Amino acid sequence: MLLGEKSLGNDVRAWAQFPFQAERLEGDPRFFLDSQGMSLALNTAAQSFVSDSSVLESIVVRGVNGARRQPVRTRVTVAGGLEGDRWAAGKAHPGDQLSMMNLDVASAFANGQSIALFGDNLFTRLDLREASLGVGARLRIGSALVEVSATPHVPCNRFKSRFGAAAFQAAALDVRLRGIYVTVLESGDIAIGDPVRVV
Repeated sequence: MLLGEKSLGNDVRAWAQFPFQAERLEGDPRFFLDSQGMSLALNTAAQSFVSDSSVLESIVVRGVNGARRQPVRTRVTVAGGLEGDRWAAGKAHPGDQLSMMNLDVASAFANGQSIALFGDNLFTRLDLREASLGVGARLRIGSALVEVSATPHVPCNRFKSRFGAAAFQAAALDVRLRGIYVTVLESGDIAIGDPVRVV
């Protein structure tokens, strides 16, 4: 049964924690939305944005071999980023240890495909638009402290191949829909359900 079928209904939280089961990180064109459908889905997603305080809804660890793990709890460090993530294995950009997406925007782009396809680490319902969360804003996630990076999180060709042209165009026009990078300022433990607070 495909993830996008009725087994998960409209429960975005259940979708976010559903384990990645595919053998490859490939998109399924049957789930790609057209421009009109994408616009509607993103407008609906925006109604769930929250400011100042949310919770951590999903964690995704990216292995160097393309594998994905979705732990309930883990640790983030200044030196290594998310424990076990490929960031520390040679592709590290100083200061951008973690990537974060809005959960409902991710759900709109994925349209039922796995959250693990994004390659982002953290998912929350926090409003990530620049007007609400500017560069340099600090977030407490569990016991870790992070800061919003100035590096834009632009969509790439893999994003287009996994979620379709309409998703790519929307994310290219507003890169905050694609998400943000954050710098780890203080190492700490994080877990699904932990508060994500602007400090």
